[in-house]
Amino acid sequence: MSESVLVDESEAPASDAAPPHGDPAPASEPAPGPDPSPDPGPDLGEQAAEEFGRRFQVVNIWDNRGFLNISDLVRGGQHYDAAGDGEPAGPRGDGVEPREGDIPAERTALALEGFAEPAWFADALGRLRDDRLLFLAGQDGTGRRTAALNLLHRQTGCFALRALDSDSDLTTWAPGTAPARGYLADGLLEPRLTALDTIALDGLRARLERADARMVVVIPCTPAVLAHLGDTLHTPPVRALPPEPRAVLDARLAAVLGGPADVGPALAALPPGLLDETLQPGLRPAQVVEIAAEIVRVVRRGADPESVREHLSFHAADRAPRLLDALRDSPEDLALLLAACVFEHFDQTLVEEEAGRLLRIADGRLGGTAPAPDTDAEEPPRAVFRRSRSERLEAIGAYVAPAEVHTTSAYSYLTRPVAFTRHLQGRAVLEHVWREHPEAAVLLVEWLGTTPSEHGRGDRAGFVLGQCAQWSSGRRALGPVEELAASPRPADWRLAARALGAASTDPVLATAVKARLRGWSRQASVSRRCTVALACATEFGLARPGTALTLLRTVCDGPRDGTGAVASAVRRALLSLFAEPAGRAALLDGLVPWCRAGGATRQAACTATAHLLRAAAAAREPAEWWTRHLLGTRAGARPGEDPPGLELIRCALAEPDTFPAVRAALLDWQRRAADDPRRAPFVEHLADRLGAAPRGGALRLLSAFEAARPAPGGRRAAEALAAWRQAL
Repeated sequence: MSESVLVDESEAPASDAAPPHGDPAPASEPAPGPDPSPDPGPDLGEQAAEEFGRRFQVVNIWDNRGFLNISDLVRGGQHYDAAGDGEPAGPRGDGVEPREGDIPAERTALALEGFAEPAWFADALGRLRDDRLLFLAGQDGTGRRTAALNLLHRQTGCFALRALDSDSDLTTWAPGTAPARGYLADGLLEPRLTALDTIALDGLRARLERADARMVVVIPCTPAVLAHLGDTLHTPPVRALPPEPRAVLDARLAAVLGGPADVGPALAALPPGLLDETLQPGLRPAQVVEIAAEIVRVVRRGADPESVREHLSFHAADRAPRLLDALRDSPEDLALLLAACVFEHFDQTLVEEEAGRLLRIADGRLGGTAPAPDTDAEEPPRAVFRRSRSERLEAIGAYVAPAEVHTTSAYSYLTRPVAFTRHLQGRAVLEHVWREHPEAAVLLVEWLGTTPSEHGRGDRAGFVLGQCAQWSSGRRALGPVEELAASPRPADWRLAARALGAASTDPVLATAVKARLRGWSRQASVSRRCTVALACATEFGLARPGTALTLLRTVCDGPRDGTGAVASAVRRALLSLFAEPAGRAALLDGLVPWCRAGGATRQAACTATAHLLRAAAAAREPAEWWTRHLLGTRAGARPGEDPPGLELIRCALAEPDTFPAVRAALLDWQRRAADDPRRAPFVEHLADRLGAAPRGGALRLLSAFEAARPAPGGRRAAEALAAWRQAL
């Protein structure tokens, strides 16, 4: 699965906005420090609008194979998804794999696009149709999840699909009050699978039949699981063998380039014998799609066809130990190598700064014997003309990519990103260091844990710490992250939250992450509660929005911290969750009980609503989404009951602290609606609904609407106020 670094700039200064890659913006917000005034303030609203206008900015990718620049985007399985055309990928819902709740239609559509049907697909489809339940066994990278989504969509004929998390208990699981047509359980833990007996399995099938639903359970190919399914349950799984490499290549190229007719000319541009050399039997779809990405790079960007071989990541893992051995006697080169591994695609100056910082922290541990400390000795002068930058990068198998111009809201600047020649080489080196050199791993943790937060460094360092946790074993895999969460420094909380988000992409480690977050959310510790809230804005929360909302409410219900740090962290998490379009309706439904609860929970919901309304006032897409949502009704709602969004608006208008921001945002909507017929019906509808029971803040808003006549909503507001005055 691929992991996106998601940039939440909702509370960052506009002048500090950062580029898509090279020198990325921080994914973590500024420190959730004292927040004496709950009023959102003008800057935050404007930046939140910018946030929703672009949804989330995809900065850099490091899937479970390595870091990748957005222009060479590849993602896991058959949808290792090669953009490969140098254009930033648009928001297609493919940044974070949903692990709980509804699977966005965009995600399923992506799985359907360019899918190469394997030989076993027809048999699996028949078994899913007849039995309603299918176990799909295969190795990582064989396209199991992509195939599972295709199976569910093909069988149900719809996009109403839902994901089950790795700790789901199938012996007691049942569809919810609004059941889906298909369920995907990917990454279930082995104990959960072996706990199934024949009675529980029959019960599961019966529940699926009553809901007219199907379920695909993606399982690991472990002897215990395979034996249990075959010998005990008499339900042998379908073995998900990868499709033929050439079929995957043709399907992906046809999908990316525009059609089958474009595949032949693209292949003709390759060096002779390359396909025969690389498309070996048993090649995994993820590897084939990487080849497709390189072909697209050659076709669309005029890259050198002879460079394809040296770019492919097939031998990155084998090369990692040889690369380290070659640099063993050069601490400076080792520091540069590790800095490039962690900060690949960042600007060259930043990479060199981090290499120097690592050298200082290492204090001789990177090469030879550590020198005896001598506080009186002066550092010898360094020659200014030694090896050039290009020579040092060549020694570690990297280069400086072409210059890129990036623009913030205040100025533009140039970056020269550092990249490895071979894809995923940085990830391979770090994994080898972590697994084979424990003392070096300790140094890595020390270095990453003290990374400055500016310019995206802290976000990247936290992500790498989370990946390191996935390479660890034992109960202390999350030990370094736990220490950061207990720190008094807000920067460490953000680092820990980012690490927990990255670690949660592993199904086994996700259970440990979830358990810790649940425990911390109930503690009085400000640092741990803030870490929980910030983690809900990472991959953990985006993949599990229901769990994230529950955790955030628990954090809100805890003791007041006196500084506003917890409230600020919760608010930022809610904004981040709302920026994912597929989960907005569920998020608003979940916030309505917050408003009804009162206290800090109500205040958090109202403050978040104020920020969201300010964002939607200035951004086209969110405003249109709010329009559709407010004109709709909640499933199972009583006659006359407000939709969730409208109820949240009423609550936010009723709160003195949030009224000014909500009033300003809705007046801005009214002003914009005068020139935008898509927004005008919303404003008219809002005036109607608020006018049905004008009181408190809603009454004051209607007065402002009335004063703005002839803008949309002004006449209806005047009628509602006239009726209210007459009734006095």
